[in-house]
Amino acid sequence: MEAKKPRPTIDPDSKVYWESAKLNKLMVQYSKDTNEYFLYSKQLTNAQDSKNIEWKEVSGQGKIYSYTVIYAPAGPAFVEDVPYVVASITLNEGARIISNIITDNTENISIGDNVKVIFEKQDDEFTIPKFVISK
Repeated sequence: MEAKKPRPTIDPDSKVYWESAKLNKLMVQYSKDTNEYFLYSKQLTNAQDSKNIEWKEVSGQGKIYSYTVIYAPAGPAFVEDVPYVVASITLNEGARIISNIITDNTENISIGDNVKVIFEKQDDEFTIPKFVISK
């Protein structure tokens, strides 16, 4: 029996993000008060007191801020995925997102590499935004 990968809890703060991913759109929050894009939670931004927040579709392009290559699987569901890359990505709009970099060559990744979003459909109810190198 194949182990199922865990899924995030979809709450009111993240619902738009996950629903948009099913439509192959990358959405992040935007503060009209601070002119700042961010991915929840706003408590970690300059927009923490802003009441003028809206969701906006972004380009899905950015740069690798930091990354790590995972060699020890995070449980039975990830055994076939190792090695895999988890990265902090700074989107062109300024928001930072944590996601996977999809690659066949984990040694060919560097901080500062350009990336673009792809959407990995798990099933009809769940799609994960991931990234690939765009050189």
